[in-house]
Amino acid sequence: MSKEVLKSIWKQSVFSFLIYRSTSIITIVLATVFLVIELLVGKIYFSYGSVNGWTSNDYYILITFMNSATNLYNLFFIIGHENLAEDILEGELDYIFVRPVSSYWYAVMGELDLPSVFNLLLSGGLMAHYLMEGQIAGWNCFLIVVMVFLTAALIFLLNQIVISLNFWFDGLSVLAGIVEDVVGWASRPRQIFPKVIQQLFLFVVPVLMASNLPEEVVIRQKNYWMLGYYVLFLAGLYLFSKWVWKKGTKRYSSAN
Repeated sequence: MSKEVLKSIWKQSVFSFLIYRSTSIITIVLATVFLVIELLVGKIYFSYGSVNGWTSNDYYILITFMNSATNLYNLFFIIGHENLAEDILEGELDYIFVRPVSSYWYAVMGELDLPSVFNLLLSGGLMAHYLMEGQIAGWNCFLIVVMVFLTAALIFLLNQIVISLNFWFDGLSVLAGIVEDVVGWASRPRQIFPKVIQQLFLFVVPVLMASNLPEEVVIRQKNYWMLGYYVLFLAGLYLFSKWVWKKGTKRYSSAN
């Protein structure tokens, strides 16, 4: 994107944050409360020691890792995705098709969710703390940061595909938030799920693989193949989401 477009996005984001600062503060507080609750649940669950080979610190890393990935996605894409489904159904996408930029990206990057900056700093800071508690440093820390970006990309791509289905089907607003719900549900040690559920959400929709990567690859230092599979899956999912978007825009009907 051009410098002018990025500058416009930043100005719009700051303007919205200042206008709706009360709502923004409430959003920050609620996100903080939910994160604290998740950590307290872990403290209770692991109060008698490790469970299925997981320690309380392993669990804290998982929770803060997934929160960081979700907050990173929210920062750049949540507002765009919230508006995109409505714009598709109401035929309000004309303006993105006349821009000299990729409509795939411009449609979802019109505004940053600035409250997510604070949430990302909190979850990221806590994750760094728990990584130090687990004596994880250097290359392994860098690898986990890369995994945060990869998991944010997974959330984006899944949402992009679900929202793009509005080009074909009306009434899909009922699916709004389904990706976030699945990601939240899968933010648990994979061993607590039945085998069939594990297989489904490890390989078909790998949200369970995403949440467990730090434990499997970095902490236990095994199952390195998972990271390779995950990267290849994301590459394929990106190409598929681009194909769905391209096909969908051909069906788009302008309100004008």
